[in-house]
Amino acid sequence: MRNNRDALRLLREMTSHPFKSISRLIIGIVCFQTAYIVNAAIEISVGVSRVDVTPTHPVLLAGYGGRTTEHEGVDTPLWARAMVIGNTKPAVIVALDNCGVTQAITDRLAKRLAKSGVAADRLVVATTHTHNAPTLVGYAPIVWKGRTTPEQDQRVEAYTKFVIDKMQQAVAEALTRREPMTLEWTQGRATFGGNRRVINNGNWAGFGHQRNAPVDHSLPVLAARDAKGDVRAVWANYACHCTTVGGRNRISGDWAGFANTWIEKEFGRAVSLMTIGCGADVGPQPSGNLAIAEEHGRAIATETKRLLAEKTTPLGGAPTVVSRQVKLPLAKPKPRAHWEEQLKSGGFHHQLAKAMLARLDATGEIPAEVNYPVSAWKFGNDLAMVFLAGEVVVDYSVRLKRELDWSRLWLNAWANDMPGYIPSRRILREGGYEADFSQVYYEQPGRYDPSVEDKLIETIRELVGSEFAAKPGQEPSPFHKPPSGESLVFKRLAGWVGGERSETEQQLIQTLRRYVRIAQPPVAKVTSMDQEATEWHNFAGDFVPRGFIRQQKAGTELAWVTPPFSKLAGTALVYGFTGGVGWVTEPQTDGFSLSVGGEEKLRFDVTRKLSRWASDDESVELIYLPTWTSAVDSGGFFFVSLTRVPVNDNGAVEFAVRSLGQDSKRWFALDKKQPDKILLQKLGQALD
Repeated sequence: MRNNRDALRLLREMTSHPFKSISRLIIGIVCFQTAYIVNAAIEISVGVSRVDVTPTHPVLLAGYGGRTTEHEGVDTPLWARAMVIGNTKPAVIVALDNCGVTQAITDRLAKRLAKSGVAADRLVVATTHTHNAPTLVGYAPIVWKGRTTPEQDQRVEAYTKFVIDKMQQAVAEALTRREPMTLEWTQGRATFGGNRRVINNGNWAGFGHQRNAPVDHSLPVLAARDAKGDVRAVWANYACHCTTVGGRNRISGDWAGFANTWIEKEFGRAVSLMTIGCGADVGPQPSGNLAIAEEHGRAIATETKRLLAEKTTPLGGAPTVVSRQVKLPLAKPKPRAHWEEQLKSGGFHHQLAKAMLARLDATGEIPAEVNYPVSAWKFGNDLAMVFLAGEVVVDYSVRLKRELDWSRLWLNAWANDMPGYIPSRRILREGGYEADFSQVYYEQPGRYDPSVEDKLIETIRELVGSEFAAKPGQEPSPFHKPPSGESLVFKRLAGWVGGERSETEQQLIQTLRRYVRIAQPPVAKVTSMDQEATEWHNFAGDFVPRGFIRQQKAGTELAWVTPPFSKLAGTALVYGFTGGVGWVTEPQTDGFSLSVGGEEKLRFDVTRKLSRWASDDESVELIYLPTWTSAVDSGGFFFVSLTRVPVNDNGAVEFAVRSLGQDSKRWFALDKKQPDKILLQKLGQALD
């Protein structure tokens, strides 16, 4: 793009001074084709604006049902940001700092904007889903039914009208500020989104951070530049909840708000729009306060700045817009008797029962489908933007980026309506919040039918067209697995080694440096029948398959046999393996024993620190180097040194770890995948 802009600038100078220089004319002819391409692109009429929508009166905040009082203050302002693309039939995006807008609110805005030449099907209202913005009329209606005063309801209605007024103002300003600009887009990565659905034995077990579950770490960015090449608008999109701040009862744009602030600081005259992808089951990691939210926002801004300084893809015109209303299938609604029984319960279920009975009284039935808007903006064959209503889980991103060309695809959720969560087939199978209980908040009669996934995917594929289908042999999208914490762990370890260490620690580090170089492959086969299978944090904090035993029953054993060894003359035989120990807050027992060749040699227990244990005769030594720790667990590297080697008939060594205690959940784990020479070399480099 940079060369194209230079060519265009030269062409304009020639037009202004046609006889100034023959050489410039020659250069201009050489550059004509490039300049022509940019000249076509710069004819795109683009306007942007932002309007403050911070509430001026007390109002209830959306996102957490536990907050029943109106907001207590303002941490950061809220904004409605608008971008208009095109002249006679403009496409309009409004990015609103809010938890969500209903179809009714979108329709109210569309009706007003029709007078300004904006067609309803060319308008998108997308929210950042911050959980620290005022609730709007109709959003998650069951949350507030029976829990608010008339005065609170009036203030919610007043803020809703205020927001619609301000969104209209933002679009009106963007329309009047249109000027010729170039559009370009690119795609990078942000990594703070983590899947929040904790799964045990195939079922939802609560909220947390499931490190091995899917995410969408793509960061698509669209930018508009003026005739001077200055960035005037930035639109970025990332699939993650805006819940970093938590239930704090104060106004805030969360990480998305900070992202806009920092992008606008980076680009001076630009207006920044932040929208959210398919991240309904993805949360910010870590989270907990405003400082962390700002850190996440700065990460978005830093990556955006990097991307726009490098090669981008020019967009040759305003988008073609296609849209459709589809009906998403629910499971068969419950009969009247069910709702009459639910009416006897309290809380949210009572309010849902009242709503369902009211529907039955009014129409005689409860619909088994949900009206759902889908739209797409297509910039030629260069980019397809898809806009989806509600809280769409990340599985849709994973599948769409497999079946469509992920390198030309932009997925935007929380757009135009808020029917609730849109679960995938997998999430419906696992159950839990996104599949079941969240439906209560959004006044839905029950969960979706599993066919909902295919229905929505098919609709999206039809809208974007075959030109965006994945080609045979397409490389997989690189954005759906969290990056390994390996490099960070080794960097942190190197810093720890280089710091002030006790004499004992220095001696152990020196021993480990030697052991890393001579360690043998540790596990040929796990022979124990007592171990349980799980996935948990390894030495790098990544979720990996492993076997483990607890101290709940004495004698529980995790045993394995090594490959046949090759011992160097005059040295001890050393095995290095990865695993961990944990739940240090559980009752302490006699710990674990380590047996070699069927004979107990030493005892050890749960720790979160560099530790050493040895047999009475010092013939067996165990050193544990934890490189990942939590408040109660650790994962890391174990090294066993043997000066006398009891081999079996196959020339291998048999190891076993046994529980010596009972009634304690303290555990020992052995990773299924053990370290290879390359990993041990990386460990050695960190120790050096």
